[in-house]
Amino acid sequence: SYYDRFVWTFPIDERPSKGRDPRDTGEAIKLLRGGIEMADRVVTVAPSYKDEIMSCEGGFGMHDCTRGRSYHLDGILNGIDIQEWNPSNDSHIAAPFTADNITNKSVCKQSLQFDLGLEQKPDTPIVAFIGRLAPQKGVDVLEQVLGWLMGGDHLGVTGDVQLVMMGSGEGRYAEFLMRAESQFKGRVVGYVGFSPEMEHKIIAGADILIMPSKYEPCGLPQMYAQRYGTIPVVHATGGLKDSVVQYSPFYNKTLGEDIGTGWQFTAPDEGGVRFGLWNALHTYKHYKDSWQELMVSAMSKDFSWELSAKKYEQVMRWAKMDQPFTNPWPFQ
Repeated sequence: SYYDRFVWTFPIDERPSKGRDPRDTGEAIKLLRGGIEMADRVVTVAPSYKDEIMSCEGGFGMHDCTRGRSYHLDGILNGIDIQEWNPSNDSHIAAPFTADNITNKSVCKQSLQFDLGLEQKPDTPIVAFIGRLAPQKGVDVLEQVLGWLMGGDHLGVTGDVQLVMMGSGEGRYAEFLMRAESQFKGRVVGYVGFSPEMEHKIIAGADILIMPSKYEPCGLPQMYAQRYGTIPVVHATGGLKDSVVQYSPFYNKTLGEDIGTGWQFTAPDEGGVRFGLWNALHTYKHYKDSWQELMVSAMSKDFSWELSAKKYEQVMRWAKMDQPFTNPWPFQ
């Protein structure tokens, strides 16, 4: 019957009784399962996330359910409001700029440093993190790499760096943000809370956006950042993987090859974040021309809803062409 498609049985180790109470069968109603199993089409918010939810690791126990609908499963990357996120007319930032003239991005950086009490050092790269303070967002990994990032190395890549972290959520991570700011006053800002206006200022003024999420169905900050020439460094998962093109220092422009728009790392751990940030900072400090090209490339990407809407229209056409996946009547 239709009702059977909404039944979900929790594994023994996830039940309150841990299997010690025979009355605790673990049975529950799971509307998500019913929706997936009865819908004509199922759409995720990114193509890579579509693949991930069919895996044991990314399906969180629902992989058999999603695999069973693989023929009718699609992934379409979310779009963003390109009118709100437009550096040429953003009322929240210190000065407008475009991909054709990015000079005023330095004005936005100077303004951000002043507003947040950072040292006024125009050549020092600003790394930004904006997100919910939760394990899924990889805040714990940022805590692990903080000393390395601020400590410096023999090549001068790390050390001379500023870090801005903004978000709200779990208390232990809020304490980390405040502790980091206190430890590296003038070099680190831990903004506990969220302000849309400040988000715009950080996106416009930062040089690099770090997103070490364990998983990310889509993600939006990495798309906002590219609109403002702020280079994303992301864990290669979900929508982050689909929206950030890996930087290629050996690209051939005459052949129409793309320099990329940022960096991806494959493991959301200390080593992965170090790899991504070190390469981004190394390029920023020692390959200025390449960095400028990277900024222009990122700002030239189209993340408007127009592209996504066309793909949704195609999915709807397919759904209308097929017979209903589940006969809606009579309801059983």
